[in-house]
Amino acid sequence: MRKFINLTRAVAVLVWTAGIAGAGIVYDNGGPVGVTGNGFSIASPARVADDFTVLNSTVITGVGFYFQNTAGITGWSQDVTYAFRNDASNAPGSMLQSGQGLNVTATNSGLPWCCSGGNAFAVSFDLQNPFSATGGTRYWLELSGATGGPAAYWITAPGNATPKGYSNGVNQTDYQFAFYLTDTSQAQTPEPTTGSLIGLACLGMAVIATKRGQKSV
Repeated sequence: MRKFINLTRAVAVLVWTAGIAGAGIVYDNGGPVGVTGNGFSIASPARVADDFTVLNSTVITGVGFYFQNTAGITGWSQDVTYAFRNDASNAPGSMLQSGQGLNVTATNSGLPWCCSGGNAFAVSFDLQNPFSATGGTRYWLELSGATGGPAAYWITAPGNATPKGYSNGVNQTDYQFAFYLTDTSQAQTPEPTTGSLIGLACLGMAVIATKRGQKSV
């Protein structure tokens, strides 16, 4: 009986991990630079964009970025508008998709930002509609539409080999922006996966084997 309980627990862990295996970050542009960094306004009508390329084709359902303003997080209405654009010679091109960020959450990251003291806030939101990104293709993520309180800033990230970010159509030659993209919404309930189905099959086999063992005693 004890062996059966232990096996059941092991299979339960397998099912749980298989259910969350599809979630994850598919692109990470880095976190905030800190006291040596900067921030650019995404308060309407300002627009800020940075590029990304996913390794493999995927469906993006969530965005995370780092945010702050001159009065801390206080006053921001926690609203944000996003857009995905194609690449036009290392600059944001035509719009492919846009929408309003859903289920917006903001958490104190504990990481400092450049201006007026305080820490950067890690903000995440779900896309209004999933965005299908082709692997190896450069796209641009654009954020805007923040309202309430003082200017809302998208915080910069350490430089990397990708093109620099844009603010209101102007190339910010010294800056890139802190953000990441996910392929599974945080609010979404994981669907059954192949791994979970295998786990359930193993559980059924364990039950049969246990019953047979009991009969032979």
